[in-house]
Amino acid sequence: METHIPSASLHAFVETRTDFEALNRASLVRIRLSASRGSHSRPQVLSNTAGSALCNNEETFGRSYLASASSIYYSKLKSYPRSFLWRVLENNKVLEIRSNDLRKPGNLEADATIILQLLFPSAIRKGGVAWADDGGETVSVFVLTKTNDLFTLTIPNKSLYDVTCLEEESERWPTTFKPSSFTLSTPHRLVAGSPGQLVIALADGKLLNLIRKDGQDRPAWQERSFDDGHWGSSLRGLINWQGNNTIRYDGTVLDQNTAIAVDYSPSRTHLVTVCANHTLKIWNLSLDKIRNVFSMDLLGQRREPQDISKVMLDAGSPEILRVFEAEGAIIGDEYYAITYSPHGGGQFKIWAIRDADQGKLGVRFLHSDDTLRPPDPDSDPESKTVWKVTDFKMGGGVQGSSMELWLLMRSNKRYKTYSLTFDLVDLPAAWNEKWVLVATETLGLIQPPQPSVSDAQDASEIWLQFIFYPGRYTRSLLETALSIYRSARQLTSPNDAKVSLEERLSLAIMAQVKSQSVRDDADRCTLFAQYQESIQQEWSLFYQEVQDLDRLKWQPLALTFDPYSGIPCSVFAGGCAFIRGCDGVEALARNAHTALQKAPESFEVPSIEDGSRQLPQLPEELSLLIQGAAAFRRTFSATFQHECYKLLLSELWQDPVYSVADRIDNYYERCGFAEEVTDSAIDTLKETLVPLGSFEGLTSDHFLAIIDRLPNSREENGSSLVSTKLAHKVLVRGMQEVLNVHAQVLFDLLMVIVFIEVEAQEEVVSDANLNTSGVFMALSEQLKLYQLMQWLARSTWIRREEARPSHGEHASSSSSSTALESLFATAIRPQPLDRQSQSHGLTRTIQDLLVHVRGGDDASMTLDQVIVHIHCNLLTEGDTGLASDFAQFQPSTAWAVYIRGRLHLQLGEMVEAAVCFNKAAYNLVVTAAGQSSSDQNQQGDRQSLSESGKAARAYHKASAGFLTVEEAEYFANGLPKYYTHIVHLFQAASCPSYAVDFARLAIQFTPQSSELRSSLLLSLFASSLETSDIESAYTSLSRLPPKDQSRLLPEFIKALLSLPKGPGQLLDFPWPAHFHAAIDAELADTRRSWATMTGGSASSANLNRDRRMKILAAWRLRLGDFRGAAAAMYPQLQALGSQQHKGKRASSGMARSKIGGSRNGNDGMMNDNLRVDEAYLSVMNLMACIDDTGDRERKEAWLLSDADGGKRRVVTIEDVRKGWQKELDRRSVVEGGRWGFGMVGDEMDLG
Repeated sequence: METHIPSASLHAFVETRTDFEALNRASLVRIRLSASRGSHSRPQVLSNTAGSALCNNEETFGRSYLASASSIYYSKLKSYPRSFLWRVLENNKVLEIRSNDLRKPGNLEADATIILQLLFPSAIRKGGVAWADDGGETVSVFVLTKTNDLFTLTIPNKSLYDVTCLEEESERWPTTFKPSSFTLSTPHRLVAGSPGQLVIALADGKLLNLIRKDGQDRPAWQERSFDDGHWGSSLRGLINWQGNNTIRYDGTVLDQNTAIAVDYSPSRTHLVTVCANHTLKIWNLSLDKIRNVFSMDLLGQRREPQDISKVMLDAGSPEILRVFEAEGAIIGDEYYAITYSPHGGGQFKIWAIRDADQGKLGVRFLHSDDTLRPPDPDSDPESKTVWKVTDFKMGGGVQGSSMELWLLMRSNKRYKTYSLTFDLVDLPAAWNEKWVLVATETLGLIQPPQPSVSDAQDASEIWLQFIFYPGRYTRSLLETALSIYRSARQLTSPNDAKVSLEERLSLAIMAQVKSQSVRDDADRCTLFAQYQESIQQEWSLFYQEVQDLDRLKWQPLALTFDPYSGIPCSVFAGGCAFIRGCDGVEALARNAHTALQKAPESFEVPSIEDGSRQLPQLPEELSLLIQGAAAFRRTFSATFQHECYKLLLSELWQDPVYSVADRIDNYYERCGFAEEVTDSAIDTLKETLVPLGSFEGLTSDHFLAIIDRLPNSREENGSSLVSTKLAHKVLVRGMQEVLNVHAQVLFDLLMVIVFIEVEAQEEVVSDANLNTSGVFMALSEQLKLYQLMQWLARSTWIRREEARPSHGEHASSSSSSTALESLFATAIRPQPLDRQSQSHGLTRTIQDLLVHVRGGDDASMTLDQVIVHIHCNLLTEGDTGLASDFAQFQPSTAWAVYIRGRLHLQLGEMVEAAVCFNKAAYNLVVTAAGQSSSDQNQQGDRQSLSESGKAARAYHKASAGFLTVEEAEYFANGLPKYYTHIVHLFQAASCPSYAVDFARLAIQFTPQSSELRSSLLLSLFASSLETSDIESAYTSLSRLPPKDQSRLLPEFIKALLSLPKGPGQLLDFPWPAHFHAAIDAELADTRRSWATMTGGSASSANLNRDRRMKILAAWRLRLGDFRGAAAAMYPQLQALGSQQHKGKRASSGMARSKIGGSRNGNDGMMNDNLRVDEAYLSVMNLMACIDDTGDRERKEAWLLSDADGGKRRVVTIEDVRKGWQKELDRRSVVEGGRWGFGMVGDEMDLG
């Protein structure tokens, strides 16, 4: 018998983790159940507040957020949802159910984001949750509590996205049943074969078969208990035996015959069990009296009764049995079972069941001559670490070939997951050689930040960015860590509930730093150094609290495998990990070259072959280079690595002004390679590269072959399915992991190239073999792209959205997502399952997302165009904060400069926006989006771009819809069109001053006969009026067509006369003759033109009236119309005369003024007199200038007046003179005091 212990060093798969935090609080539905015997009791739907429970320590955090038991049930129905992840929480009293599907039908808009939390009246038993379905639209959940109540709940599949279905179904919840057998024995484990068939393992070794009775509205169960049928089994139910052959589990004494693992045969006619006494038993359930038809030790050994206690199994390890089918693998076999025994060094056994009723004649071991031990997780022969098999799953395969065994092993808080692909008939050969490992995420291995003085950001800001990296830690975990940190230091919490978690965390750190004492005699530099050290120390202490909680969250509980989609999942206490295949670069980075040399056929890492290269690059050669570069980088200090990466990022996004060789030298000097790179580091790099021939054997092809493995294209999958919101979350997490691995590989390779170029160039055979400058540029371009994508993967914003909670009321909630998810992940469809399993399909989908971000299938799309496209997406979303941060990546192309101008416009930075729009003007009117004018000229397609709207479509597409089709038509169509577009932008932004500037620019390049010219003049006119630029408004008005002039003239006159210097400007403008009559009519119209000049008081109204009359008279005088000017002034004269003769109030006022000798009164009277004198003199002088020599009927000057009650009459200059004389006489009487006395206020006749 061969006793080989297999090992595995090849990492073929990798975890993609996701936590269990709800997408938003409104998606959580809590339902309280009651234990009403044999009847229905309407459940109580609670408000969804449990998701925000505040935990003060690890215990409360574990109780509220970490599961004691968890797994995933895969429904037989292939509709959505079909993957149900369940967890037991809160002291085993809450069963949480959520969807774990990554895909859904394309015609279904709703997403299964509802999380059900069922609150039971008593604790759920360990092993007391079972699921079943018959392929219909519902699943049945059976829950066994410690009060021996069996709850039955029927949950519609669509209730996880349509809560109304749940409300209807839950009215029949719950139905409870307590089997009579529980009065004699304690239940141990519950297993469901179908919605109508259950089996419960009892502590006394018996099994209880429950069959649902037909025709019942609620579950009513028929009980059938059975056991081995020996005489001792009947006594076990009556006497509590506690000898050597019993075990204690969860407070209960279990008999050695107690089934700790139970599974049904595929036909559900037989039951397969593994008992505590290390025995496999098969029971026939179809007989009238259920009986045991087969029994054998797990290892096929005969054991004496006194030896049973030595091989008793752990009752808390139910995952040691799996029943599976492999139809056609071996003719005659009905089904198979795989068991694991921890004894005998740990062994798996494959049982072939041909006819279980025939006992040992119908059941046999497959490969009985081979010992199938689990792989050894610890290769160190001196290691004392004990590893245990926690769970395993079987799946896949057709007729026994390409079957998969997934294995989870655990040692304390460490765990490893293995996979084996094999043919059932040739299992031993594969067992010993083809085990592969599942790698853990590198995101969880990233070292915490070590801020330095040279960092532009504050140390706290750097730590916050690290801790709040999307998907790294849940907010509930950080809240708990903050509470623990505060409690240990007796820090108070802000009372304001609106203070964010980030702010509260920073305040707590700063409060602790300030509380620490410092030396009073220290200088400023020392104090600052102590301050920085204290900040780093406190953040490190807080980070330790976070790590302690996070380790609790990622303790493995179960391993599951979806038989339909073929994807395994690891279920943890506080999260879930989808297991996907490694992509090409991940496989090279995670595996040593020796492991790749021995890779099984199922793990394909093809070599890179290119006709332009001499030899194909084998995977192990590329792995050597990657591993050597990583080892070289690890010899550097963390501070040096941080500085190198920071300086590299600044180097990548600067416009190159030096040669590539000079850039490499400059980078080498700025980083300080000479001081950091030691002889041991160089020796390490050389020793790693020895199989390649050290530096002499390196060629450009080695580096370029690794770059070629990066995803750069995708195939249209034609899938009718779409990704769920959970899938978007998983895709982003997987993308973060891929970006981290790829970027690290690229950075390591660039460090090697820089070192070789500066210090080891003489050891390179020739530049033809290794072109360091070319490789440096190729790596730099890739690093730019990856830094861009890493920014998308870490940048988040929060959206407010409406959500409908369980009790039917609408509520507002918020959800956060990364820019990568919102802008790109939602557009990616999942890979179809007819090409590969979902395990590899998930990796392909992540690659599709990466390719989609970098431009999709358009190979002609440059990196600059990709950057601007992303920037446009951010501007479309309206998040100016993210768009401003993203502007650091913008190239210097005209298209990018224009988009940067749009950002400044949204931020209200008008000066910067105008500069950008001006800078981009020329190239944008002649080239396509993202191209330089020189590139466009070389392609010779400038004319084609402007034809048939091609340019408009190009710009609309390049802007990701940020530019409308109408706006895009202004590009590549001449400067006037472009400047017109800019004018519209500034007008929409309520910035008329810059609209005026760009309108003038546009008009300069617009032909006289163009219709666009009139539009620009109208825009210039409107903007000029807004800025009170009257001269510009006059110029544009005078250049407009006559119909527009007549329409806009009233608006111009109104705006002009509202200014202090407006009347003077009106008279100074060189108005053409066709304007004269219109202006005169407008000035004479008191209904429109003077509305804004009329105040609320009588005095202000009089002043405005006088001003109006003077302006009209001045206008007519400008035109030489003396009669018209006099006619304009005459109403003012009449109005003043009316005030002087008004009567009671006027005479009484004068009397009081005269008698009282009031100085103010005298001054007022003198002002009135001056106004009257001015009016008379003005009218008389104007009339005196009238030339009436041609008028035979009238020999003196005259005018027409309509001021007297609306009746027109002729007024001569003599009439005016008489009126003035009368006014002078009246004043003489008043000044001499010659008026009749009477009651004050009586009107006086002074004429």
